[in-house]
Amino acid sequence: MAKTTARWSGQKVRFDIEAASGHKAAIDEPPVFGDDSAMRPTEMLLGALGGCTGLNAVLLLKKFKQPLRSLEVEVEGEQEKDWPRAFRQIDVTFHCGWEGKYDKELVDRALELACNRYCPIHATLSRGAKIEHHRKDAH
Repeated sequence: MAKTTARWSGQKVRFDIEAASGHKAAIDEPPVFGDDSAMRPTEMLLGALGGCTGLNAVLLLKKFKQPLRSLEVEVEGEQEKDWPRAFRQIDVTFHCGWEGKYDKELVDRALELACNRYCPIHATLSRGAKIEHHRKDAH
């Protein structure tokens, strides 16, 4: 099971996040609630989708022996106006740079698989997940 812990820093609304793997990140909000010292949670969500689909695209394009030179994954989300301002649409655009000729069909297949077969973030966002809330009081 994947696990992270988001720990309030004590500074306005900034949270420091640590994964079970030991890696760390942070989230914050712009003023007046936060100090704008880190990504917004919604930006991190979109970034996770871009990173997940992107790393799988790189692995598949290498496997398919495509001459990938560079890859940028741009993720844009359209949010509802009312709270909780859920995303109603998310667009993922792969900006690919090539070193020589590539096979368009293999590239399209790799990107399709990266999104719809191998990325758990994409699967969770597109299919939904049951989320439960619990509380444990510290003594």
